[in-house]
Amino acid sequence: MKREWLQMKVRVISLFILFTILFFSLAPFQNFTINILNENSEAIKKFVGENFVEKLKNWDYYILSQWFGKNFGQFVPILAIIIAFPLFSREYENETITFLLSRQNRKTIFLQKTLLSIFVLFILITYFSYLPYIYSLIISKELSILTVSKFYIHSLIGSFFWFSIVLVFTTYFTDQVKSILSSAVLLGLTTTLGLLKPLKFFNTYRYILGYSIFEKGKVDLTYTIVLTILSFIFVYFSYLIFKEKEV
Repeated sequence: MKREWLQMKVRVISLFILFTILFFSLAPFQNFTINILNENSEAIKKFVGENFVEKLKNWDYYILSQWFGKNFGQFVPILAIIIAFPLFSREYENETITFLLSRQNRKTIFLQKTLLSIFVLFILITYFSYLPYIYSLIISKELSILTVSKFYIHSLIGSFFWFSIVLVFTTYFTDQVKSILSSAVLLGLTTTLGLLKPLKFFNTYRYILGYSIFEKGKVDLTYTIVLTILSFIFVYFSYLIFKEKEV
């Protein structure tokens, strides 16, 4: 377990720093953002409607839309990809998998690597999902923890789903480049297909960015259940690949 943590430590710390900087480059500048939009109000109205700037004057709408609906939300799948892509493909690429298998069985190796990575992903998503609430308390701004928790569920399940998909690639491919490229291509492909109305369910960004929360004020329960089931299926499928893969 210690070895796995050492391998991902740099990535985790880098992600923690980058997203923290991203948040604090956004959160304190509500008035600045509104002023910029007001200066370009005519152009803004064409893209987002007349009431958008007025809505941004409300702290809860500003921080939820700009953090979950844009900045952090857009990077949730990418964060999952970064955590997952080198897990097993790096071991094959560096030819260290034989050393691991000489010390432990495949099930133990798979569980240690996968569970630690899921735990790290869980910590990151939890921290960055509730950071707006913590910040709001510090600056005495009102923000509903219930609403934040709804976005948290979407971010957590969405990240777990993409983690599970990348897990399939990293157990199947023997080099990291193929693992990350396949993940990126699939993310781009599903997002593009989701722009077509009959295929919009392919676009996981609609779920991760919380469209149903903004529109209806509630978690998309059906999509949440489907993604959760698919995620566990992909994790199990990854284990089967790793269990039978020749080294």
